[in-house]
Amino acid sequence: MEAGGRGSDLSSFVLLQQLVADETLDLPVWVAGGVGPRTAGACLVGGAAGVVLDSQLALMPESELPTDVQAAIRRMDGSETVLVDGVRGIRRGGPHDEASELLPIGQDGWLAAVFAERWPDTAAAVRGIRDALLDAANDPAAGEVLAPGSPLAVDLQIRVPVAQGPMTRVSDEPGFAAAVAEDGGLPFVALALNGAGPTRRILTETAARLGDRPWGVGVLGFAPEEIREAQLEVIRELRPACAIIAGGRPPQAKALEQQGITTFLHVPSPGLLRQFLRSGARRFIFEGAECGGHTGPRASFPLWEAQLMVLEEYLDAEPDAATAIQVFFAGGIHDARSAAMVATMAAPLAHRGARIGVLMGTAYLFTAEAVEHNAVQPLFQREAIAAERTALLETAPGHVTRCLPTPFVDDFYRRRDELRDSGMESRDAWQELEKLNIGRARIASKGIVREGDTLRSVGEDEQAAEGMFMAGQIVVLRDDATTIAGLHDAVSAGARAYHGDSLDAIRERLAPPAEIEDAPAPLDIAIVGMACILPGSPDLASFWRTVLSGADAVGEVPPQRWDTDLYYAPEVGPGQTGRISVSKWGGFIEPVPFDAIGYGIPQPPWPASTRPSCSPWRSPTGHWSTPATPTTPRGSTTAARVWCSARRPAATWGTRRPCAPCFRRTSAKCPTRCRSCSPGSPRTASPACWRT
Repeated sequence: MEAGGRGSDLSSFVLLQQLVADETLDLPVWVAGGVGPRTAGACLVGGAAGVVLDSQLALMPESELPTDVQAAIRRMDGSETVLVDGVRGIRRGGPHDEASELLPIGQDGWLAAVFAERWPDTAAAVRGIRDALLDAANDPAAGEVLAPGSPLAVDLQIRVPVAQGPMTRVSDEPGFAAAVAEDGGLPFVALALNGAGPTRRILTETAARLGDRPWGVGVLGFAPEEIREAQLEVIRELRPACAIIAGGRPPQAKALEQQGITTFLHVPSPGLLRQFLRSGARRFIFEGAECGGHTGPRASFPLWEAQLMVLEEYLDAEPDAATAIQVFFAGGIHDARSAAMVATMAAPLAHRGARIGVLMGTAYLFTAEAVEHNAVQPLFQREAIAAERTALLETAPGHVTRCLPTPFVDDFYRRRDELRDSGMESRDAWQELEKLNIGRARIASKGIVREGDTLRSVGEDEQAAEGMFMAGQIVVLRDDATTIAGLHDAVSAGARAYHGDSLDAIRERLAPPAEIEDAPAPLDIAIVGMACILPGSPDLASFWRTVLSGADAVGEVPPQRWDTDLYYAPEVGPGQTGRISVSKWGGFIEPVPFDAIGYGIPQPPWPASTRPSCSPWRSPTGHWSTPATPTTPRGSTTAARVWCSARRPAATWGTRRPCAPCFRRTSAKCPTRCRSCSPGSPRTASPACWRT
């Protein structure tokens, strides 16, 4: 979903859950798409064998992408990608330039600039992600982030740090809100586009049912002003404990906070989060596009990775503000595994004092209480349980709704195509599609249709055909009903237990095999890097290929080395001893390009004194520091050794001596300059670094 190129309809977060939970699938699962330092650890805890880096490495020094493509990637924030015929990418001319080329860069493309700034090369980036994985595997305290009685639960006076997200035409029943609160969660009543009268009725009844238990309201910050102001007037009068503003701004939240109402803002991008923090907002909801109903532009992994980075940067500058930060993560969360992944990812932030929780919507559609208290009709729950995928309905750019693939979806697509083919102006077509959606959510959830000023109940056949059943991607992960108590326990205490079991499994998987538990005796020499130039093998990789393939690297002596007509004969004749070779076969090294100036070797005096056996070895020494493993600490000392042979000791020294200046210092830990090196050489080796 978020990865560049052709990918799954499911997000990385949801697809991983689906695959690792499939008991018939006995294969390692690697996650590609939306992977960063924080989400990588979450993948590991969630059961992934590993993670794949792709767009994240696009700006590394080793990248050979064209300059203009790199510039486009460097400007990304993750919202620029488009999905065209199942292929995700960015358009060179912008997301709305349909004629421009589609580059297969995913929603995680913004991470390329982060990686390039944080790490000097690809090897260092791999080490960094590996360290993040190990940090996650060695953090048992992360399991407590969502446990009952967590800091956020204490702050909000609830048992578990779990909020029931406001759902249009679903979470507008006081009885359902009471059931959520009864089992320790924080319910939110969705006001949708209700006027002052219905708003007052719903909130008054909810307040009466819940008594002293905390509850909240969900407000649409982008609703028409007259509707929003009418709702806010009632909210200020009745003063629920909390509020959520979707599409809201910090001044709107501040106005409610001044009334003593704890207010959370939906924040769909890192740029907005930075603005909101500067404006004084401290309570946020990060909801990925996996959610049901109106969706944002980013899937959970790339969104969460970005927002966590922004918050960590903010706390680096304002460490005392940590305990004021309250965050609900949403989108694809529904059970112990998914919640444990969130806890793992958010643990570094929680350890600094931030308050962390999860917000769910679709998961509550599977609870018995949702049907019992008329939040949804039985048909809605059956449709959710049976669903194997979801559909996206786009009425206008940026206005996308996720729902179940029912007959209404086919009607919507058909009407959309008709409007497009008719040549109607885009804005007019968007309005037509918006009108088509009106009332569909109520038909799906309540089985009621509005006809003029009256409401009429419909049968299940009409409900199934005409309703828009808004639900998130987790419907592909669940195939049975549950209870609110079971749901809350799963994402709280269950997540803690799952996290502990997962860390045990990770440690067992990463532990050395039993047959090599007895470590061999240490050696005097540690081989930390190798390089070679051999016949038929210009580098180490080709040498191993030669060994494995058994290739014959013996051939005739190259004519530029010596003339076989002059110096070769099958037998040595009288007086030819030492002048004729009885063999013209051997192993010979191909010419090796060598930049003498780059190695600080003065050109005029050297050719006469440089031995052929020595010169080929100068070039690879420049690469001897690169074969370090992912565990090699950056900045560690590398020593280069070279052996050049001759038949007599005097000749050996004569061969070795001119080689010395061509080795350069590979670490700041080599403080002295080799005496025999050219004074003009900018980087030289200390005697200890090359003496043999």
